[in-house]
Amino acid sequence: MMEDARSIPLGTEIKGDVCIIGGGAAGITVAMELANRGRKVILLSGGSRRERAEDRDLYRGSTLPISAQPAHEPLDENRRRVWGGTTSVWGGRCVPLDEIDFSARSHVPFSGWPLTFDELRPYLVRANRVCEAGAFAYSAAEALPDRPPEMIAGFDGLDLVTNRIERWSPPTRFGRRYEAMLKAAPTVRVLMGAHALHIQLDQDGGRRVAHIRAATRPGHTFEVKASTYVLACGGLENPRLLLASNDVDGNGIGNQHGNVGRYYMSHLVGVLGEVTLEVPTSAFTFDFERDAASVYCRRRFWVTPEAQARLGIGNAIAFLLRPSIGDPGHRNAVYSATHLAKTYVDAFRRRSLRAGIDWLRQQEEPLREHWRVLARGAPAAAPRLARLARRRWLSQRRLPIVLGSADTRRFALFFQTEHAPNPDSRVALGSTRDAFGMPRLQVNIAFGDLDIETVVRFHTLLADRLVQTDIGRLHWDPLEARHRLRDQLDNFNSHGHHLGTTRMATRPEDGVVDRNGRVHNVANLYVAGASVFPTGGHANPTLTLVALAIRLADHLAGEM
Repeated sequence: MMEDARSIPLGTEIKGDVCIIGGGAAGITVAMELANRGRKVILLSGGSRRERAEDRDLYRGSTLPISAQPAHEPLDENRRRVWGGTTSVWGGRCVPLDEIDFSARSHVPFSGWPLTFDELRPYLVRANRVCEAGAFAYSAAEALPDRPPEMIAGFDGLDLVTNRIERWSPPTRFGRRYEAMLKAAPTVRVLMGAHALHIQLDQDGGRRVAHIRAATRPGHTFEVKASTYVLACGGLENPRLLLASNDVDGNGIGNQHGNVGRYYMSHLVGVLGEVTLEVPTSAFTFDFERDAASVYCRRRFWVTPEAQARLGIGNAIAFLLRPSIGDPGHRNAVYSATHLAKTYVDAFRRRSLRAGIDWLRQQEEPLREHWRVLARGAPAAAPRLARLARRRWLSQRRLPIVLGSADTRRFALFFQTEHAPNPDSRVALGSTRDAFGMPRLQVNIAFGDLDIETVVRFHTLLADRLVQTDIGRLHWDPLEARHRLRDQLDNFNSHGHHLGTTRMATRPEDGVVDRNGRVHNVANLYVAGASVFPTGGHANPTLTLVALAIRLADHLAGEM
């Protein structure tokens, strides 16, 4: 059953077996898995089917540099308080963490999971189905057996390989895709627009959650009581709610050792150079490929675990990309059409119509130039534009990115690397409050030398390999790259990857939750989502967080 929480009378008490807080990928996955086992589930979704400006406002916080820390993008920029969470706008990139990401590495402080890759693998297989990303096959040999194993013939060696792939979901909008299933489940009750405000611990030592206080609007509250509670609000809201629920323990829930909100990680991403290939286009793969089930796949460069250990760096990948479509200097009608479509869609998704219009006005001159490029080139590019429109916007499984032609053999090199866990990188409660009286967040993200060295040494390794194999050249300047990277990190954008703020650890001294996601010292409170990641590797988090949500649901069903 699904209902608008505004219809719930003031002061109502709602009961169930499991109360899930959060209507994104993690919360919806846990709810579906428990519904299949007949558990009575109450799911509180702060968002409704359409995001309202007043709901989005609840995500605002403080991001100004504090104590010389880098700046962070506005906290409401890459999050959506809507049914389905950020899967309502995600691109669909699915890739699992690597085995090395679960290991304790001497050169990566605070690394190591209390789980192994092999333990999580069965749940990753199931997560692939939930994300609709096809088979759990992430090597070219498995996924594309009739194609060349390497992205570039003759490139792979002991330090770098190109035989791994990433897979792309349609993308699956979890709220839209699984709403009918939850609506039909007789034991599930989804409350739309129900904002969780407080996790109330019992007054006898605070070892159990007694109830959740929620509201539909300021002053209109109700309570939810359950045997078990699952916090699944995302990497920033999970610690916020734990820290703000501080009436029994002044430090907040699960924060006896000050770990809630610490170890905040994301990924370092960007372009620091261009690759020129000196081999024929038949010798390399640039565009997306489709497997036997028509799932889009893409190859990339990956630094092997052996090279990571020898160089003392974190995990890293890179892939070949078209030039930036935001610069109309490319004079390419296809790129300009793609940029215009993306820009107007992004404006529509702003927190309000006014905000969208203001954002478009700030880009008025570049947009005007893109329209000129499109007008001049549209006649010649019309057939390709029609094909791209069909594959990108009119297909159920859409083309992830418009890449362009490989004929130029010159490409931007886009990297995505690990952000090492760091206790000084954190989110905390700020001094201002939202409309419900909840403290807003203050983010102080931090980076260390390891983060910089991972990017630079990875690029150096790649540049050397291209020369050694006579395949091409990487056009970059290491010194300039360091400066550009530091400038980029001083004005950091997480792109919605919020990891590690309620990290998983065997001991409460080292983290917030145990290997099953249970908050240390609280018997019936669990956390789902990327906030439990002890390390983040290079991989986008969605596939792994869905796998962990499935594993958590199995654990809860077994306990019940």
